[in-house]
Amino acid sequence: MGASMARRKECAARTRASARPEGEGLLEVLTKRYDTFFLDQFGVLHDGKEPYPRARELCRALAEDEGKRLVILSNSSRLSSSTFDRLESMGFRKEWFLGAVTSGDVAQYALNASQGKELTSDKGYEGLWRDLQLPPAGEEGSVAANLSCIHFTWSERGSSDGFKSAFDPLKEVPRVRAVNEPKNADFILIHGTEAQTVVEGGGERRVVPRSREEIDGVLVACADLGLPMLVANPDLVTVSGGQLVDMPGKFGRRYRELGIGEEHVHLLGKPNKMIYDIASMRYGIEKSDRGRTVAVGDSIEHDIKGAVDFGVDSLFITSGIHKTDVHPNQGEDFDAEALEALAQVHTNGVLPTIVSEHFQ
Repeated sequence: MGASMARRKECAARTRASARPEGEGLLEVLTKRYDTFFLDQFGVLHDGKEPYPRARELCRALAEDEGKRLVILSNSSRLSSSTFDRLESMGFRKEWFLGAVTSGDVAQYALNASQGKELTSDKGYEGLWRDLQLPPAGEEGSVAANLSCIHFTWSERGSSDGFKSAFDPLKEVPRVRAVNEPKNADFILIHGTEAQTVVEGGGERRVVPRSREEIDGVLVACADLGLPMLVANPDLVTVSGGQLVDMPGKFGRRYRELGIGEEHVHLLGKPNKMIYDIASMRYGIEKSDRGRTVAVGDSIEHDIKGAVDFGVDSLFITSGIHKTDVHPNQGEDFDAEALEALAQVHTNGVLPTIVSEHFQ
């Protein structure tokens, strides 16, 4: 046997060991092991256009038949208030879920942070609060400064793919205003990849489409000034009707390439611990519950790393954004060595707890 084949079999054996026992269905395994589920949307429940019918049935069975707690945890820059509009149009019932937290929620939470909010004393978030000019807790009489930002958002594709919300993300953040020039900004805020919020003479905000070249020019100017960046959707790509499309996380990666340190590029969604902390606070998930909690997703870099860092098990769905990585032969074979390589890059080699082609 060649060395390469031996290596592949060794990897496959390790992956099988981390996956479900032979002969057991996914529902049976999940029911035995877990009470709480953090569920990704795109690539797990639907493809951005159409639902996965068996995923819908699995959600129903877990919620109605088994009494499990289901929470949507999504790297969507939209607020969670609009999450169930789409899901219910696809046949998922809102009552199956405790609720949802999106990366858009995390951005709004961070931008509205004030002394005494639940997470402002968490040592892991000190860099974010500094970049948002939030005074340290305990400073008598101090208030958070008003801030100005360069704001990128969605336009046509965001509307057609369901990424864009009719909700103005700056409307509910009274201390933050958009500006047109990097020299007048305190930070960059990324909700989408297609347009910039521009302020006109009378103070009205207007969304103006921008090319990638135009946006990159603004990023270069912002990097030259050392401005921090907040990304309200850390995903690099997502599935949309079976295709992979670019997402705002690409701007975060580009900004780091321009020389801005990781500590000043704040990814306000998975794998950042804050989205899990907010979900836990909002839905009464205690630290003692983590041993029977599983995070389900199709991104090693976001869903699986986030689960590892938060200290919960993970279920990796292989038919999502990594389909061509781990199913190189049109989905017929599973490449366990490719999964291990992804894990080495993103999770220090920690494999997902369970591996399944679909959430069904």
